[in-house]
Amino acid sequence: MNGVNKVLKKGLILCSLLLAPAALAEYVSDQLEITLRSGPTNQHRITQMLESGTRLQVMERQAGWARVRTAQGREGWVLERYLMSQPSARDRLQRAQARLDELLQDDQSLRSRLLAQQERTAELEAQVSTLQGENSALSDRLETASRGLTLADENQELQKRIVDLQREIQGLVNETERLTDRSRQDWFLVGAGVLFGGMILGLILPRLRWKKRSSWSSGL
Repeated sequence: MNGVNKVLKKGLILCSLLLAPAALAEYVSDQLEITLRSGPTNQHRITQMLESGTRLQVMERQAGWARVRTAQGREGWVLERYLMSQPSARDRLQRAQARLDELLQDDQSLRSRLLAQQERTAELEAQVSTLQGENSALSDRLETASRGLTLADENQELQKRIVDLQREIQGLVNETERLTDRSRQDWFLVGAGVLFGGMILGLILPRLRWKKRSSWSSGL
């Protein structure tokens, strides 16, 4: 019996826990307000409520109070413990968030520029590769053309030498013909001289013989 009661109690406790509303976590707001008073006591009249983060110019300090002036030119007293030398954490967080958003935008812009730059780099690398291929082909053509020019120069030199040799040969041929003609003329003159000498001898010898006979006849 006692065991049954314990089980029932545990079941009721568990049901109560399940049926109880869940506790929600909440936080103290950082949006605070302080009073701007007409004098340095809590009994002085409140002239304005100042939100946290409000910029103030301190004019005077007195017994834990500070006489301040707002950006709108209103003067009054506030408790000194509510003042600090730097903006509130909320303002700094907002500025930091704004700066972060700006940096994120800059980062996105830089990423876009980087992507565009990478695409441009790839495009330029492709152009460089194409130009290198064209340059290699042009170098081959220039080398072939250079060899062709060299061969053309050599051919022109050979043609000049051939012409010179042809002229030299023609000169030798002309000289040979001239010498041949001269030799023929010489032989002709020699032959004519021999023939003429023979004719002279043919005319003289019979007379010589006739004179000898005549002399011999007169001696007898």
